[in-house]
Amino acid sequence: MKIISFVLLGFVVLAAGSVLAQAPADLAAPGTGIYEENCAPCHRSNGEGLAVKFPALHKNPLVLGDPQPALATVLNGRKGELGLMPAWKDKLDDGQIAAVVTYIRNAWTNKASGVTPAMVKEVRDK
Repeated sequence: MKIISFVLLGFVVLAAGSVLAQAPADLAAPGTGIYEENCAPCHRSNGEGLAVKFPALHKNPLVLGDPQPALATVLNGRKGELGLMPAWKDKLDDGQIAAVVTYIRNAWTNKASGVTPAMVKEVRDK
């Protein structure tokens, strides 16, 4: 019985490690669905937002620059001139947030480095 438990534990550790070790490009695909479900209602499917209410993510310097501010915004929400963005830290896990931020950093004509779940965890833990 101990051998079976040890083998199962090994598979769980390997599976978890493969998720955490995913290359950012591998995260963009699931990020599309997460974006469409959670972000597109405000920021729109084309990333253009609504000028008087929701900021565009397409060509947005916050999205394209250092990923930490974008991660902090997704995790903790933001109150700005255009309104309130909800916090997603209690609704999406680190892998989901990494996926959606990687997606928005590379969707439309955006071209920026991807992020990893470890990067999300680092910002979450601050």
